[in-house]
Amino acid sequence: MATPTPPHLLLLTLFLSLLYITSSTGTIGINYGRIANNLPNPTQVIQLLNTNGITRIKLFDTDPTVLNALSNSTISVIVALPNEHLSSAAQNQTYTDTWVQSNILPYTQTTNITAIAVGNEVFNDPNNTTSFLIPAMQNMHASLTKYNLNLKVSTPVPLTVLGNSYPPLAGSFKPGVNRNANQTHAPFP
Repeated sequence: MATPTPPHLLLLTLFLSLLYITSSTGTIGINYGRIANNLPNPTQVIQLLNTNGITRIKLFDTDPTVLNALSNSTISVIVALPNEHLSSAAQNQTYTDTWVQSNILPYTQTTNITAIAVGNEVFNDPNNTTSFLIPAMQNMHASLTKYNLNLKVSTPVPLTVLGNSYPPLAGSFKPGVNRNANQTHAPFP
């Protein structure tokens, strides 16, 4: 039997999962993961985020309960196409069209969705979905264009893709990663 997670640990986990901090605008974003015990409902989480001035979140899916809780809020949202959908999204444009129709279009008027994260740390995925990443991103972009949605398409990458990280000016990717980034016109040298 699973042990309940104390509320203070949940809050600590929530705030430690910072997505990004932009010093010029003073915004903070978090990853909003929901795989745990005794989590507050999405409406309570959104209230907590608003109370603490958090204006950006990344979801790991497109759960309707969460997206509805975010409706008419000032929170910017990155939603995700999970890794288990990459193969279908890469091989079938109709799949991504349908995914956008079902998971994005119903929320565009009320929820501030700003980007789609295609996969999550795919380079570490034990199911070896890396080969599907670029085609899935391309199909997702085509689907968003088809429905006149000006949303960014990106993918979260693990730090293990770095070949060199120190000093930051000398940072570089491991061999092969740049080739993939260049295929998506990512802004990396």
